[in-house]
Amino acid sequence: MKMTGPDPFDLEDLLAAARAAPPRLSDAAAARVLDSALAHQPRAALWPRLLRAIGGPVGLGGLVAATVAGAWIGIAPPADRLDPLALLDRAGVLAQDQELTGLYSLSWDLEEG
Repeated sequence: MKMTGPDPFDLEDLLAAARAAPPRLSDAAAARVLDSALAHQPRAALWPRLLRAIGGPVGLGGLVAATVAGAWIGIAPPADRLDPLALLDRAGVLAQDQELTGLYSLSWDLEEG
């Protein structure tokens, strides 16, 4: 038995017809799918987000270096800079018996005995 017409189940013809007219997703449906996908994304923890916001490890290194330099300059100011406590002493704000270590927040007792 020989068939004379086109085979209705020919896979190549069906795939060619599907390639000729691919289905299109509407813009509204695409927006809904994207919104749903974003809602299901896990949120990163706070520290990785902050690290990414300041520029990663390079930015963190710069902040650490600036903090250490600022602390060092605050604790031991350069000799050519005016000490703010010297201004307070000249204005008579500091009493003669008041210790300056309380103002510096350093309470190391150098005299033992």
